[in-house]
Amino acid sequence: MKNMKAKRKSILIVEDDRDQIVRYVAMAKKAGFDVYGASDHHQAIEILSKRSFDYVLTDIHLAGDLNQNGFEGIQILDYIKQNKPEVTPIAMTSDPKITTYQKVMAKGVSHLFRKPIRTEDELLLYLEFARKDRQKTSALRRNKQNAAGMPSHIMEKYPDGVVIPQDIREMARLVAVDGEAPFVITGETGTGKEELAKVVHRLSLEIRGPMPFIAVNCANIGGDTAVSTLFGHKKGSFTGAEATVNGLIGEADGGILFLDEINTLNLECQQRLLRVLNDGSYQRLGDAQTLYSRFQVIAAANCDLYEEVDKGKFLLDLVSRLTGLAVKLKPLRERPEELAVFVEMALAKAGATIASEELQRLIKKCGNYYWRGNVRELFQVIRAMVILSGGDETKISADHLPVLPGMLAPGQNGAQAFDLVKLNKLLSTRDLVVVMKAMSEDQPLEKSMESLEKIVIESALKRHGTLAAAADALSTPKSTFSARNRRLDVEVDER
Repeated sequence: MKNMKAKRKSILIVEDDRDQIVRYVAMAKKAGFDVYGASDHHQAIEILSKRSFDYVLTDIHLAGDLNQNGFEGIQILDYIKQNKPEVTPIAMTSDPKITTYQKVMAKGVSHLFRKPIRTEDELLLYLEFARKDRQKTSALRRNKQNAAGMPSHIMEKYPDGVVIPQDIREMARLVAVDGEAPFVITGETGTGKEELAKVVHRLSLEIRGPMPFIAVNCANIGGDTAVSTLFGHKKGSFTGAEATVNGLIGEADGGILFLDEINTLNLECQQRLLRVLNDGSYQRLGDAQTLYSRFQVIAAANCDLYEEVDKGKFLLDLVSRLTGLAVKLKPLRERPEELAVFVEMALAKAGATIASEELQRLIKKCGNYYWRGNVRELFQVIRAMVILSGGDETKISADHLPVLPGMLAPGQNGAQAFDLVKLNKLLSTRDLVVVMKAMSEDQPLEKSMESLEKIVIESALKRHGTLAAAADALSTPKSTFSARNRRLDVEVDER
């Protein structure tokens, strides 16, 4: 794809004055931009929800209020900050008061320009100011966020908060400098494949400025929706297709497309992806029009893709197209020299500190386990350990570290992997503490059983609504179920 034409920069201009927006759109087009226009914040947010831009230039006052008391443009900046971090926002106003400037700065905008913008050169100058300031402030913000709570000796060595060996970090830099070569990351679940992809994106931002980073977990887009999700669809192409959708391939244009668990992608999507990687062309589902998207692909897999080819689950041509720059991330059990760093980072992320002697005990204890879920599982288990301490930092101890089946080697004690992440989503913090204590501490059996029984009953009542329905679901007579509720002090609708 080296010979392909560079992607045109895109900009959304939001202005409620009809004459001015016509002028601004004409200026941007003349300067070589793909331009969209919007006259109010509702229209702007609707456009932003469907596609990404390099820049958004918005007036702050969009209601036509002569007193300029409305700040509708702030809502657009809010939306960008929360949902489109890759976009460089630029604000303008004919009312550059200090209070207006302060409101705008709080939304991540470095400059508030005075309207009207008179010439194409003036517009380009504003965009360049914004781009350079965005690069500087983004780097400072990342360092500040990553440093929050992290020990200084860790931040000195890993200023971006990502613990990877120097040779792999250098590979990420080379991938970012090239900007086009595909990059394949393999490794077990939880080893940090997406974090490495994000490192490439951050380095690319510093080199080339704002660009999208579209992350797709291929395992979550199986079935009939996979093609539509990736490549988009034309309005009316299938039941429920009420509008034409660009698709993630289109959204990645000019940036990075990260395909996690690419080995789970169905064969039809693999064939379509191969075409895009070859010449940039693709078609939406149900659309004969040929579109183009030029992006750098980063693919991740937790298995050997050539083995998937031998099983007939992956296209050899696609593996060949992706072959070149590749790294394999080691599992946590093969990174003993970094275990201490991960334990300290996990404690910092959980907002906890412990005594030096206790920290060494914890590191040593963590080193005794297999960690099937790797770094991700370690962070979740240490978070659970902090919860089990009752939030009292003086009581946090290595003895609180729960021993879960997922921490053990396959087949050890006949245990199966335990999904702590899923459990954490299902249970409240209070319930999680009860379950973890029951699994990791010795306490009177009757007390443990009562605590667990209460969780089961409350969960059933939440699912079914009434005592009668919950009792039936648990195959328990209503009278017995009601008596248990009273004994355990469970609030319940007695119907």
